[in-house]
Amino acid sequence: MIVERKIIVNANISTDITVKELLERYPQLLQTFMDMNLMCVGCPTEAFHTLAEVSQEYHLSLDQLLERIYETLRNSDVPEDG
Repeated sequence: MIVERKIIVNANISTDITVKELLERYPQLLQTFMDMNLMCVGCPTEAFHTLAEVSQEYHLSLDQLLERIYETLRNSDVPEDG
């Protein structure tokens, strides 16, 4: 049995946010997804795939994916709280 855990990273980002929601909220993450060769961007399923599913699909550590997201947000001019 697979137990899915939901990690709340902050008030706006959790592991069950979809790629589409994340990119709508933080468009500066588009380049991060492209740099990581994540083909989610522009894919019809981006509206349904969550960060947890992306990490599983691409065999990435969820922690590493979240760290890259937060690194981009820390280095951008847009505050994390959107």
